[in-house]
Amino acid sequence: MNELTDYVLAVRVTGSPSAPEGVKSVDVTPPAGIDDVAAAAVEGLRSAGLTPADLRSRVIFLAPDDPGCLVSYAALCGFAGRRVDAYADGAVLEFSRLDLDGSAFVDAGRPDGHLVWAQAGGPGIPDAPGMPTVRLASNTPGLAAPEAVTVIRYAARLRMAAPASVRDALTMLLLIAAIRRRGDDRFPYLSTGTEPAPTTKDDPTQGIDLEKIRRAAADHRQQLRAARRGAEIVPPVPVPAHDQRVADANKTPITTVLTRLGAKADATGRWNCPRPDRHSNRDENPSMKVLADNRTRCQRCDAEKIGPVRLVIDVLGLTPDEAATFILDSKQTLDTRGD
Repeated sequence: MNELTDYVLAVRVTGSPSAPEGVKSVDVTPPAGIDDVAAAAVEGLRSAGLTPADLRSRVIFLAPDDPGCLVSYAALCGFAGRRVDAYADGAVLEFSRLDLDGSAFVDAGRPDGHLVWAQAGGPGIPDAPGMPTVRLASNTPGLAAPEAVTVIRYAARLRMAAPASVRDALTMLLLIAAIRRRGDDRFPYLSTGTEPAPTTKDDPTQGIDLEKIRRAAADHRQQLRAARRGAEIVPPVPVPAHDQRVADANKTPITTVLTRLGAKADATGRWNCPRPDRHSNRDENPSMKVLADNRTRCQRCDAEKIGPVRLVIDVLGLTPDEAATFILDSKQTLDTRGD
């Protein structure tokens, strides 16, 4: 049996007890002013700064003395992607170790017709109008009757009237979620048991949709993981001064550089190559086309597109720094032939 001090991280909500000394705690409080309960629950996780990595450690939910905390607990389970241990009514509830296989619960067979809404709760809940009601004994999940399992498993929508005891409410929630499991635990609506008869399949007056909250939190986890898989953003490395001059020179319009190198354009926009000695029979017909990315290519001289600096290097036999100076400083005279 675990003790509170065996955990690495304790998640608290409003009214939760304090975490024991030596256990890191984080407060997850859905902000006020957001009407969508699922969005508010996810925003609480986000503002608390929780990450998927935090939930890889031993985590426990410190439950306050209020069954309404099941909203935050559903969000935490969705974000963790598993059942999370809880501390309620002075006891550690090791839900993460609970081998609760909902399919092992025997039901009484599929109900006749399509069951849209049903209600589940403790022994004392009243019958709900317009839907079947099943009662589960507190702290005895293994005694769920087959008739009750049928209703819980096959109802399209199920609302749960939580017991007053937070410990019982958490236990009942995970029992119901396991019985309704379809690939993953499927949470019910959190209900008071006094709502009016439902009018639609997704009647918002039936309580708080804990499954919607669980899924929204799971989506938030996936988004954080996807962002983490992206490229890591690192500070830019300062560019050395001479490299910056080369970069600036390459931004100069290549038509300007071609003109300074003695090339001319014809009516079609093709330029004479300033390296006619490389052409067979010193062919001086226009053979260079200026491209949209400020580069050019001679079909007789260049195997690939070249920029302004590379062109000056090739034509004048200069170093990159000298070529940049030639381009950027029109007032400076260089010995372009190496004499």
